[in-house]
Amino acid sequence: MRVVIELADVEKTYDQDAEPVHALRGVSLRIHAGEFVTIRGSSGSGKSTLMNILGCLDRPTSGDYLLDGENVRQLTKTDLAYLRNRKLGFVFQGFNLLKRMNALENVEMPLVYAGMSDDERRERALAMLELVDLKHRAYHQPNQLSGGQQQRVAIARALVNQPQILFADEPTGNLDSKTGTEILQEFERLNRELGQTIVMVTHDPVVAERAPRQITVRDGVIASDINSMSVRMTACER
Repeated sequence: MRVVIELADVEKTYDQDAEPVHALRGVSLRIHAGEFVTIRGSSGSGKSTLMNILGCLDRPTSGDYLLDGENVRQLTKTDLAYLRNRKLGFVFQGFNLLKRMNALENVEMPLVYAGMSDDERRERALAMLELVDLKHRAYHQPNQLSGGQQQRVAIARALVNQPQILFADEPTGNLDSKTGTEILQEFERLNRELGQTIVMVTHDPVVAERAPRQITVRDGVIASDINSMSVRMTACER
């Protein structure tokens, strides 16, 4: 299976009051196309810094990050913005929907930046809303949607550019447990039925354990990397 994310000895250091803070300490990691991976850690563990680097929202201080074979450290800010728009999708805890736009217009937004025509944008955005079972709510404003529906609109928006990798940062954090479970099931379905590569950051062990592969970050290093699929395969081989 193709490697879409490869980190090699990545470090990230922040200078605060002349005292360096080592957020990441020599992290090496590979993620293959079609994987569903959760990155778990407590506050200050380095998980958010790791997510920002993986999502090309920040650069490592040292080490290399290859995204689909391309070294991110060598790219300009313009190149990174283009890369994020074309290859990466993002779902955040706070939904980040534009209040003055309806669901359809929110989903269309990444396609506006991609220069797609009005008709093409509408057709693809409607298809994405249908994918998350919200086509019937296309013309509703965010305040007319439940929290779970708003998050599904955010998922549709993240998918509209057909990204290679979908990043989710605490996507159930603002939802009640029942709705959060439904959103997790949506991610699982996208991974299972579409083969969508998903990287999800969470502090919640219950959420983390829904993914076949679970990475735990502690004090800026990978403390554990468990692939339950590999464990099950190994057990079957015995």
